[in-house]
Amino acid sequence: MAEILTQTGFDKLLLTLDADREQAGAKYESLRVRLIKFFEWRNCERAEELTDAVFDRVIKKVAMGEQIENIAAYAATVAQFIFKEDCRRRERLFESIEDVPEAQIAAQANAFAEESETEDERMNCLEKCLAEFSGENRRLVIAYYDTDERTMIATRKRLADEMKISLNILRIRVCRLKAKLEDCTRDCCRKI
Repeated sequence: MAEILTQTGFDKLLLTLDADREQAGAKYESLRVRLIKFFEWRNCERAEELTDAVFDRVIKKVAMGEQIENIAAYAATVAQFIFKEDCRRRERLFESIEDVPEAQIAAQANAFAEESETEDERMNCLEKCLAEFSGENRRLVIAYYDTDERTMIATRKRLADEMKISLNILRIRVCRLKAKLEDCTRDCCRKI
């Protein structure tokens, strides 16, 4: 149902933007760029993900049949709310970070050090690339993948709930972070 709702909602959003599908697509892209800039100007590291969250909410409203005359103005208002929510979430996350035991982080680093030399080089690249991420993004990637198969779904749902985002947005964020991490690690390994 969610997939149908999203596609139907997106189609309705495009129709609201313009009756001509091509013009609607251009207006959508223009609005997307403006929203990304809105978040970038406010020093948000995750401007694209926050923009996705704006569109997620706007599409849900449109899909429910709500008539929105000025989509750009409505999206800008939603973006302001999402920005405030993100600021509060970052503050809470920063406070909870201080509770993470250093021994746990050190134990994980020691476990990696016991790998073979090739594996060590790859792990060094991985750690170097992870270190380039913001603390928040680094913890998100680790929390997302640090689970076994039995508890994976529940863990990821809990993580999404803690961040007050949908599971789909969480997957998109982690997927983007993973792609950046893989590219960085691959480039680092080539240099060795």
